[in-house]
Amino acid sequence: LRSLSSEYPKPCCLAMAPLPLRATVTVLFGGLGFASSASTEVKNEFLKSLSNGNLTKSDVELVLAQYEEDLSWSRPYEAIRTVYCKGSNCTNDAIKLPNVGREGHAYLHHIVTNYDHLAAWTVFSQAQRPSLGYFGPESGGGHLLTGSELLDFLAPGGFGGAEGGRDALFLMTSKVHLTSAQHAFRSTFQVEEEIPTPSISERMPTCPEASAEDTWGPYHTVVGLKHFLQQKCSVEEPGFPDALRSFWENYVELPLPANEVVFYVQGARFAVSRERLLTRPKAYYANLLAALSGDSDPCLSYLFEWTWYYLLGYPSTAPCSSTDADALVAERVANSEWARLLMTTGVSGGSSNGGASNGAADKDGEDSLGDGSGSSIINGARGLRLHGLWFGGLLGLAAWAAGACATSF
Repeated sequence: LRSLSSEYPKPCCLAMAPLPLRATVTVLFGGLGFASSASTEVKNEFLKSLSNGNLTKSDVELVLAQYEEDLSWSRPYEAIRTVYCKGSNCTNDAIKLPNVGREGHAYLHHIVTNYDHLAAWTVFSQAQRPSLGYFGPESGGGHLLTGSELLDFLAPGGFGGAEGGRDALFLMTSKVHLTSAQHAFRSTFQVEEEIPTPSISERMPTCPEASAEDTWGPYHTVVGLKHFLQQKCSVEEPGFPDALRSFWENYVELPLPANEVVFYVQGARFAVSRERLLTRPKAYYANLLAALSGDSDPCLSYLFEWTWYYLLGYPSTAPCSSTDADALVAERVANSEWARLLMTTGVSGGSSNGGASNGAADKDGEDSLGDGSGSSIINGARGLRLHGLWFGGLLGLAAWAAGACATSF
């Protein structure tokens, strides 16, 4: 992850943004987004306008990232459909791309290539038929919340969209504590085929409304996920939290969200207005695209899936409100991290800078990325935090010993 961060130029920084944008980001993490369900009448009118040729790609565009998926389901949308194909089952109108970077590469290629003439409202989606939930890579599921459908994303009058002043549509299905990969899933997002889920309300809230039917489940450890990311991103366990913070700093370029909790759409289907996309410069998206272009399954593609809401333009509000569970998982993870730092560095210190040497060494005498340099961004960040908050670490150790090892909150 560190090498990826340093290999490509850092995208346009927030400090260079126009003053109104910086003011917007200052209040980024304090709002809650809602959407109004697209009525049957609105959806029918949308389809009628589409069939009559009254809607074009300048109005609304459906961008599909295809490998070998059957696209027959998308024929009603051919007039506004743009397909980026990376396999052999390409339609005649598809744009062929190299098989790198997963769907994120296709999305970013579209933005960069069309930056000066984007549609007023763009829906980004993987190419499989939209259907409910997700049951695993071998079991299917088209990533929709129960009660929603693709037309809700496409019909601008339904959710507000380009016609109603809304700058994006993300129906959040998951939230993740960024530096520990602890997850919580939305109750209206079906993850087991045999177990039905309640339907999202007609208000179609971006996030749960904390009702009995539509709410966040408890935080838990997704078996194997953290180990998978560590291998995929070449990051060892001690360096994982700082590697994720480094990713956020170098690619997202926004303040970390409250409690380091990030909200995202599993399966990466969402809609974004042209106005919002253009709040980031073309060079920013080009750098993100370059970062995904060297491998068919890069580490960053998984991290981008977690952060599309924050990457695509400057969001005007946080997608969801923080909860007590978010604060609790952040506290427990932080306490565990402090305990690890204290055990690694030693309570009595061992260097003249407050106990944080130039890169806390692992048992083999190497830094957390195993290159022995002792000067990585991971170790640098670790040393600064340890130097500035030593006594907080002692308190954290006590809290950790009282039971912070739980994996479900």
